[in-house]
Amino acid sequence: MNRLKDKVAIITGATSVGIGRETALRLSSEGAFLTITGRNEEEGQKTSDMVINEGGKCIYIKHDVSSEKNWKEVIQETINVYGSIDYLVNNAGQFWIKPIAETSLDDFKQICSVNIDGTWLGMKHCLDRMNDGGAIVNVSSLMGQMGLPQGAGYCASKGAVTSMTKSVALEAAKRKIRVNALHPGVIWTTMVGGGEGGDENLKNFFIQETPIRMIGLPEHMADAILFLCASNYITGADINVDGGRLADGSMGSHAG
Repeated sequence: MNRLKDKVAIITGATSVGIGRETALRLSSEGAFLTITGRNEEEGQKTSDMVINEGGKCIYIKHDVSSEKNWKEVIQETINVYGSIDYLVNNAGQFWIKPIAETSLDDFKQICSVNIDGTWLGMKHCLDRMNDGGAIVNVSSLMGQMGLPQGAGYCASKGAVTSMTKSVALEAAKRKIRVNALHPGVIWTTMVGGGEGGDENLKNFFIQETPIRMIGLPEHMADAILFLCASNYITGADINVDGGRLADGSMGSHAG
């Protein structure tokens, strides 16, 4: 407990049931003061209220991560409220799959604007105001390390996140700021058709496809994000939270 006592964290994509909301609750339970952001005002305020009701400190700001102006506003408001920034969790993202022949240039630009531009802008502007010794966690994907049929746009965007993370980690090292990439496998959220009320047949398929025979949950990601925020000698790393899916190599040979 209190591993992040009185530290300040910005968490993007925290406006729905999933990784962002679970991460907000987890970091707050360890003493962090939070700014959470996202586009859905109703759900963003709900996340903030959940943190506050459990005794934490939290503000919600509506935020389009692809907007540089929005990023500057989020950072300035965080400084105004808390006085500093220690952690950034770049969690906001977009996911879809579509054959490349059916993917328009606008489709490709849109997914890149959220997943690449949003991550890049967050790192660029937070680093300038972040305390030495802080940490950035970029939520990438296994698809930032391998291919996915009909996923050229998503894989391209997450591959960029993975590479940017290593580059910025080297730049930030002189200030003892750690920058790492987190690679979830299948996490049972609404983004993949899961969460409460999700398709049980699909859930069971993913369980059988995963070597550890478990479904990934938002709390598994929150555990890893907390670990990377609190650890002081890990930087430029790729941390897979996937139940062994990438290690398996065949990504599906266990199903059935």
